[in-house]
Amino acid sequence: MTFERAHIGFFLAFVVVGGLLGSALAVLLAKLFPALSIIKENLTAPVGFNLEVLAFSIKINAGTLAGMIAGILFFRKA
Repeated sequence: MTFERAHIGFFLAFVVVGGLLGSALAVLLAKLFPALSIIKENLTAPVGFNLEVLAFSIKINAGTLAGMIAGILFFRKA
């Protein structure tokens, strides 16, 4: 798939889903193999906002970054 203005939604979906799956996989691997617990350690402090009725925060770890990169690569192949 080419990177055009019409495909920006698909691109963002691939990146977000890749980040979620990468983060979940990192947590799973850390539970199965405790020596890999370093991959689920946060690289940044939680970034987000709190509006009293809605709270949102993002924590980025190595699994999240790997998933986002994989999402970008899958987008480029599609």
